[in-house]
Amino acid sequence: MSEPEMDEVTENLAASFSVSNIPNDTAAPHPRFSQYKIKTNLPNQDKRRKKLLELQKQRRYDYVNHVRRLAENDWSLDIRDDASCLMDEDRKLGDEEMDWMVQYCKPPRFYKNQLMLSEWLVEVPDNLESDWYVVPCPEGKRSLVVASKGKTIAYTKSGCRVNTFPSSLPGGSRQQQIQSGNYTLLDCVFSLPNRTYYVLDVLCWKGHPVLDSETEFRFYWLQNKMSEIPDIKQQSKYNPYSFTSLPNYPCKAKELESLLTAPMPFAVPLDGLLFYHKRTHYTHGFTPLVGWLKAYMLPEVLGMSIPQQFAAEKPENYTCIGEHLKKAFDKVKKRKNQMDCEDSADSGSSSRRVMLCPENVI
Repeated sequence: MSEPEMDEVTENLAASFSVSNIPNDTAAPHPRFSQYKIKTNLPNQDKRRKKLLELQKQRRYDYVNHVRRLAENDWSLDIRDDASCLMDEDRKLGDEEMDWMVQYCKPPRFYKNQLMLSEWLVEVPDNLESDWYVVPCPEGKRSLVVASKGKTIAYTKSGCRVNTFPSSLPGGSRQQQIQSGNYTLLDCVFSLPNRTYYVLDVLCWKGHPVLDSETEFRFYWLQNKMSEIPDIKQQSKYNPYSFTSLPNYPCKAKELESLLTAPMPFAVPLDGLLFYHKRTHYTHGFTPLVGWLKAYMLPEVLGMSIPQQFAAEKPENYTCIGEHLKKAFDKVKKRKNQMDCEDSADSGSSSRRVMLCPENVI
């Protein structure tokens, strides 16, 4: 076999590797590298976006009770008639009939899969400039912040409680008058170096859930409510971590260029850009209505120029998508085997299924 033929076989084998069954998962490399496209039985991103927007109008979701249970950590009531946790909605779009499945999902131990997570922006929508917002994201850990009953608790996106502290958020400190129904839930990125929670989105503010509101209103509501509490941006005894809402911009070429050339609205490095559809509700889990790109990907995906500082962030050891996927697959497989061995040593069985949660992924 000649060397070109061998290279072709190698690329085809590399393309068959898959480390996730989630389409366009941001934990994997961008599918557009080296003109690579993921082979999947799911409809393309554009079709799934349109279907999800249509399904939003049809579904019945008990937002008030779901948010209250998250805030108060109260799962004792009869929940058989509730309609909640629509986390698998996007995966069901690959079915021929595309039935709308609604079921309640009680977090068994941790607050897992409560955040709205992005996909790689593989297919650029035709209405990107008119119907989408872009939000610059700082480097940090994605967090669900719950302020209720006089304390504030931060959870990772995998549902683990990582911090408990007082805050100036409604319901987040005992210095406030504790009232029933006074709780706040925020979608944040936590930056440890400057002890700041950068707020991406709002799920509930002072007992008023907005999960069933469109992005355009949620962003307006968040900016408005945050401005009413100036102390929230200052670190103090009763607010040891500052909270800052991240700005959003129209997805127009001039706006994007201005965003990247001007100083960032935060003191830590830029991690990437989130693209929100203006009409999407806040849904749990991965959705094609929120896209994710690294800054150095913009010339390839959106065909725009970027400052040299972001172009220099492209990994130096990157060669081709096949080699990159093989390394990622081997790394995940190695970690899984190590965790299986640890489980086997602890329980005498290696049959436990391990779900790896990648770090630093929006």
